[in-house]
Amino acid sequence: MCRVLLSFVLLKLVSSNALVSLDLGSEFMKIGIVKPGVPIDIVLNTETKRKTPMTVYIKGDERLFGDSAVTRGEKSPKNAYSNLLDLLGKTVDNPVVQEYKERFPYHTIEADPVRNTVVFRHDDSTFYSVEELLAMQIEFAVQLAAKHGEAPVKKVIICVPPFFHQREREAMLNVAEIAGVQVMQLMTTTSAIALQYAVFRNIKMTEKPMIVLFATVGSQFTSAAVVSYSQVKDKVTKEQVPTVQVMGVGYDRSLGSFEMDIRLREHLADKFTEKYPKLPDIRKNGRAMKKLQKEARKVKTVLSANQDTYAQVESLHQDKDFRVKVTREEMENLFADLFPRFQAPFVDAINSAGISKPEIEQVVLFGGGTRIPKIQEQILKATEQKELHKYINTDEAAAMGSAFMAASSSSVFRTKQIKLRDANQFPFFVSFNKLVLNEEGAVTEEKLVNKELYYRNNGIPQKKAMTYTKFTDDFHFNVSYGNLDYLTEKQTSEFATLPLMMVNVKGVKDVFNQHHDKTSKGIKAHIMVDESGLIGVDSVEAIFETIVANKTETGWMESVSNFFTGNSDDEGEKKEEKKEEAKEGEKKDEDKKEEKKTEGEKKEEEKKEEVKKDAKNETEAKKEAAPEKPVIVKEVLKVETVHFGIPRVSDTTVSKEKLAALKKIDDDKRATEQARNNLESFVINMKDTLEEDDTYKAASTPEEMEKMKEALSAETDWLEEDSWGETYVVFNARLAKIEDYCDPVTNRVKEMKARPAAIAELKNTFNLTEQFLAKIANTTEELRYHTATELENLEKLLNTTRDWLEKTAKEQEGLAKNVDPVLKLEAMQTKNKALERELYYLVRKPIPQWYKDKLNKMMEALKNSTAKAEEAKKSETTEEGKKEEEKTDEVKTEDKGEETKEGDKSAESEKSEEKPVETPQEDVGEDKPKDETKEEKPEEETKEEKPLEVDDKAEKDPKDDKKEEL
Repeated sequence: MCRVLLSFVLLKLVSSNALVSLDLGSEFMKIGIVKPGVPIDIVLNTETKRKTPMTVYIKGDERLFGDSAVTRGEKSPKNAYSNLLDLLGKTVDNPVVQEYKERFPYHTIEADPVRNTVVFRHDDSTFYSVEELLAMQIEFAVQLAAKHGEAPVKKVIICVPPFFHQREREAMLNVAEIAGVQVMQLMTTTSAIALQYAVFRNIKMTEKPMIVLFATVGSQFTSAAVVSYSQVKDKVTKEQVPTVQVMGVGYDRSLGSFEMDIRLREHLADKFTEKYPKLPDIRKNGRAMKKLQKEARKVKTVLSANQDTYAQVESLHQDKDFRVKVTREEMENLFADLFPRFQAPFVDAINSAGISKPEIEQVVLFGGGTRIPKIQEQILKATEQKELHKYINTDEAAAMGSAFMAASSSSVFRTKQIKLRDANQFPFFVSFNKLVLNEEGAVTEEKLVNKELYYRNNGIPQKKAMTYTKFTDDFHFNVSYGNLDYLTEKQTSEFATLPLMMVNVKGVKDVFNQHHDKTSKGIKAHIMVDESGLIGVDSVEAIFETIVANKTETGWMESVSNFFTGNSDDEGEKKEEKKEEAKEGEKKDEDKKEEKKTEGEKKEEEKKEEVKKDAKNETEAKKEAAPEKPVIVKEVLKVETVHFGIPRVSDTTVSKEKLAALKKIDDDKRATEQARNNLESFVINMKDTLEEDDTYKAASTPEEMEKMKEALSAETDWLEEDSWGETYVVFNARLAKIEDYCDPVTNRVKEMKARPAAIAELKNTFNLTEQFLAKIANTTEELRYHTATELENLEKLLNTTRDWLEKTAKEQEGLAKNVDPVLKLEAMQTKNKALERELYYLVRKPIPQWYKDKLNKMMEALKNSTAKAEEAKKSETTEEGKKEEEKTDEVKTEDKGEETKEGDKSAESEKSEEKPVETPQEDVGEDKPKDETKEEKPEEETKEEKPLEVDDKAEKDPKDDKKEEL
């Protein structure tokens, strides 16, 4: 029982946590959630929207997220931070960072003194790193998910673009650590979309792959992924498993809809300058440019479905309103050089997958940018398809797919069996100095060797090994990106550094000295790319081989026996020697007996001994010719890794403390707002109640009523004039004070309204108790299993409580309504619970075994008596039937006698000449049916009356009455 309860508690604790997926885009984030018993869903934000802007607004003690941050950022753009995803894992001199500075000139970006990464100067004394600002948004997303799912959130899956390199992925893990969440996996957006398509579209996979191309046009980047859906044989289970395999990916991380917004914003700024040439440059007004950017996004969306529209902003710059007409042709001319670039990522994806364009069965769109007609035309040209498919939600597919991945990775959920194989986007090389040895084994030179360990589009997760056969002392090898010639110059410049890490292998010489008597098989380094796309050294081990003599086939059972008995081979040989010595002693005693044996018997024994000697010789020959068996010995070596480029964040304590301080400010602010609302609500509701509710007027004296009104008015004046800037501590204290002032009257009203129901409930308990006692009193003593003491205590408690209620109720009736009551609700509830507890204890008292035994005996006796009564009835019915049969036989005999007499009379009448024969014939004919009817009627009556008599007796049977009572 304890184990079952413990397992239930553990299951409840495990299942109470929700799993969350975060699709972090440049402008918006989508939050997926999965919880036991709840299907996969999208989390709504505070504005009940399904996607939330990736913006955080910080000014003073105020911190806002989502739409509120965007709205407030239009007035103060310097305090609103957005489009931060591209700045992760990059130094300040990276081209992407320089482009960000041009697009957002109102932000001040500086270099981190240790890591040389991006840091925003918020004010003279406050700085925020990119990781800290993104951690704030993840923290906010987790709070939304926990509120939506009504469960704590500890584990998340984060979607990242497929082109994120190692430093960017490591920076994202740092973001999650600062936010205080555990990352189950970094999942590429393309993989999440492909998985969602397989799950929610119910794709029927066969051994023949179905190839689909997913086209993604987001805010900051464009990507394409070629994915195959097929049944693949699992290497472990040997069963066919539905598999989603990413075959190839292409991308352009600077091509997206945000670039179009920027160009359209600049176009509107030029139009405003043409209209108001004498005004100061609008581009130097950050607030005005922020408004134009918002309007540019709206115009772009409208022109995706219309030929023209108007862009209009009130009081844009220097109190001047702005309104201008924009056509689709005009907008497309602004993007003329961008549209051809949209074909390149799709061509790269197809080429890297190694397929031809006709092999693509479907092209599925994802991302808000795919709604633009001109971009759809470019996708059709690049893929040579006739149509584009819009099967998935262009905003939520990645969040839903990654949420399914989170559920399938957890043991709490049961999901469809679908295997996902992502693709490694960038090749990895391993380089080391190869030792060149001369004939004597001395090192003559070192030669640099580069070996491609993971190639482009290599399936991940995966582990591979490198074997080094020449090293006998400590050495090192480097891991770096491989050949990136397939990337453009701009794409290559986006990498911080090509070398990734240097791995120092130590303790080699000591291990070789320890195993000097063995043959070295080299040093094997296991290098793994995990589910998150991060490469790392799993382990490094030295491998040696030694030769061990192999045991013969005839001795394997003996070795097993020795293992269990604890006997070694030497001990076995000693025992055999002792046995042989004993046998020799016995032979001396038997010499005399052997002399008596016949010559034939001696010959047979000699043959048997020769056979034994031959078998022994063969066994010894097998032992001498047995081959030697090689045994592998592995020794794990110590590894130290040095990372190149941007240093890793070793300690996030400072960042966590900074976020904790901001969170405390937010919590205190929410608590203050809640406390203020509570005080205002109480004051307003109480003032209205005193004016409108007659019960309060009756329950208070005129002096009390006047004092309460004065106190409430004074509190209203304080709230309107002097409450601004106060903390929740002050509001809560004032609320408690005004509640205490009004409590006497409030309690009287509460008692007055609840008293009738409480009295009725107590009286109902009285009735139930009386019914129970009466039922026990009507039961015979032999059928009672409640003790006399228990019944007496219950009756005594009933009488005491009833007397208290009658006495106190009379006192209460004599009191005025504006006086504190003597018959209080709490006292009635306490006494009612005490009586109910005693009553229910007796009602639910377990039935003792002796009572069950006695009841079973009575029921058995009743069954036996009933069976005897039924047998008696059957015997009576049988006897009555026999008597009726005898009566019937007698009647038949009499009828035969009468017929004989009548026949004699008719014969005499024939002889007579005076009397005719008609009369006696008529008499005989009339008398016969009359006699038959007279005899048949009583038979029918007895047949009908007999069952009625039996039923009548059954109803009057006293045993049945006793049965009903029981």
